[in-house]
Amino acid sequence: MPVERSLLKNITTALMYEEERCFYHDLDPRAKLFYATVVLVMVSAGSIVKLLAALGFVLALTSPCPRVFKKALHVLTGLAPFVALTALFIILFTMAFSGGGIWETLLEQFKVFTRVVIVVLAVTAIALSTTPYELVQALTSLGFRYAHLYALVIAVRFIPTILTEVGDIFDAQRSRGLELEKGSIIERIRKFNAILIPAFVCSLLRARDLAEALELRAFGYSTKRTFYKPLKLKKRDLLFITLAISSALAVHLLIP
Repeated sequence: MPVERSLLKNITTALMYEEERCFYHDLDPRAKLFYATVVLVMVSAGSIVKLLAALGFVLALTSPCPRVFKKALHVLTGLAPFVALTALFIILFTMAFSGGGIWETLLEQFKVFTRVVIVVLAVTAIALSTTPYELVQALTSLGFRYAHLYALVIAVRFIPTILTEVGDIFDAQRSRGLELEKGSIIERIRKFNAILIPAFVCSLLRARDLAEALELRAFGYSTKRTFYKPLKLKKRDLLFITLAISSALAVHLLIP
């Protein structure tokens, strides 16, 4: 399988919702959103010790759901070329123009990689256990407008669909004799137009069909939105939120 196709498949399948139950499926979506906020606060730390402590906290909360590790590995595999190229560029740029030490530069890139791992683990755990419907309901209960949230969720919902379609276009063009794996980098980028242009046209057609479907169903006629199943924080949700707050405070206040 070509490298581009393999990376595309990894990113497409890694962040899709799964019906199999685990620890995160039983949590209130608002608790999971709060957890994501806490993780973003913890990765803002500049100390490598604090980042490693935050990583340990996220790993501990991920351990009840082992599938998250496998899916997160798929995401990291897909991001690896971009992270590696970015790190290499920053290291070379720093060494050439700023005159910084190699060890300090490597330490900063290790911090960046640690932050990426932390965020990927947290986001993967939430994505695998939270449907777009639950996400909209949670944000609506927090005061956000439903119309704006629906547009956001639709965008997120169609990312796997669009990536799958890009993969199908990729295979179709290869069957017609387009060799995307051969040639220089410039030639391969030019050949990639045969993938991007059909994918862009298909996305426009899908957006038109979606807009017509929403109009036929009188979307936005009423500003008040109700949900079939009301959200209610339970003891495990409060315990989870308390644990997240305690961990964030410990990382920022107790660890030097």
